[in-house]
Amino acid sequence: MFNSNLPIVMNKKIYFNNNFVEFVELASQSTQNQLIEFDKNSTSAFEIFLTTQFLNEKNVKNYTMLALNFENVLDYFKNAHYYIEAAGGLIEKNNSFLFIKRLGKWDLPKGKIEKNEAIEEAAIRECEEECNIDELIIEKTLPSTFHIYPYKKSYALKQTYWYRMISTSSKLLAPQLKEQITEVIWFTKQNIKNEVLKNTYLTIKDVLTEINHD
Repeated sequence: MFNSNLPIVMNKKIYFNNNFVEFVELASQSTQNQLIEFDKNSTSAFEIFLTTQFLNEKNVKNYTMLALNFENVLDYFKNAHYYIEAAGGLIEKNNSFLFIKRLGKWDLPKGKIEKNEAIEEAAIRECEEECNIDELIIEKTLPSTFHIYPYKKSYALKQTYWYRMISTSSKLLAPQLKEQITEVIWFTKQNIKNEVLKNTYLTIKDVLTEINHD
């Protein structure tokens, strides 16, 4: 079940490898990131920063980008590189949360949105396919995550739309092997702290902050 009127929420932070650039309206005095300020519509300056600093494989810095219009950044990638949309879920059942192990790391079920497919439909479909689960109900929208990766001799920016879901499914869980998923398992909050957070992606850690709000 899904509600096509759910709002889209973005966290305005883009990851590449183990670093990120975040986009803010006002800079915090406590930030430890390198602060960069552009004119809010200056995508050309952002392109120079992106190619010479942030996407440099030797970069070890995180950045805070002040004032730059985040929608312009998305448009830049759509026009100059590649922009890919995916959707997935943080699924809860009996106070446990569903995780997959893909390529040796703990992850949440997600996948690319098909042409003409509603975002919520894609999120439910991908969770069903990757975990062999059903009876999924979307409870709320979570902030999207963004990450850049090399793609077709260029770069792609992937936006993943996330939803918090619940399930009463009694089906036997099964990993979608063709997607290189080797495990599907329910983890308690303590399991997540002890196991998942030690071996997952920074974007997934951002999604999991939702659990801390319970």
